[in-house]
Amino acid sequence: MPVRGLRDYLTGKREAMKAAAAARPDPEDWRETVEATIVADDATGVRKLRIGSQLYMSDSGPAFGGFRLGPSSPELLCGVIGTCLTHTYEIAAATLDVPLDRVEVRVTAQNNDAGLLGIDCADPPVPWDIQAHVSVDAAGVDPATLLRVHAFVAERCPLTRLIRTENSLTIVIE
Repeated sequence: MPVRGLRDYLTGKREAMKAAAAARPDPEDWRETVEATIVADDATGVRKLRIGSQLYMSDSGPAFGGFRLGPSSPELLCGVIGTCLTHTYEIAAATLDVPLDRVEVRVTAQNNDAGLLGIDCADPPVPWDIQAHVSVDAAGVDPATLLRVHAFVAERCPLTRLIRTENSLTIVIE
């Protein structure tokens, strides 16, 4: 049995994306509401994050009374940015018909929670200096083609665009 890898997946992804675009050519057909529900309700204080049928956990370290039972919110932010970037690389490769063997994205950010504890701090009260370190393996693909893939991702990745753009968040008390 032949070993299947990312190149095989990208071939199927390209076909699926073309079929989906043909079946739903109206952009309104793609509008959706996405949702995550988070509950903290036990003696650990762990935040149980439900997205669809999947369950994840988020926790803090001992300085905030946590047990490190899961990633912190800033760590989750890095993870979410990284998964979106990685998926956008897959979309770019499928769209541009570029065979990739591997995509690795490592996202780093600076973070300082001192302000949450009432400690005066010159650092921003949000994660900052967010960097995505990207490594792409694509044997036989010329550098100019890979630059087209990188440009596609830089222009279209939804969550990196969100981070780079003003947006709003409304907190609704229920």
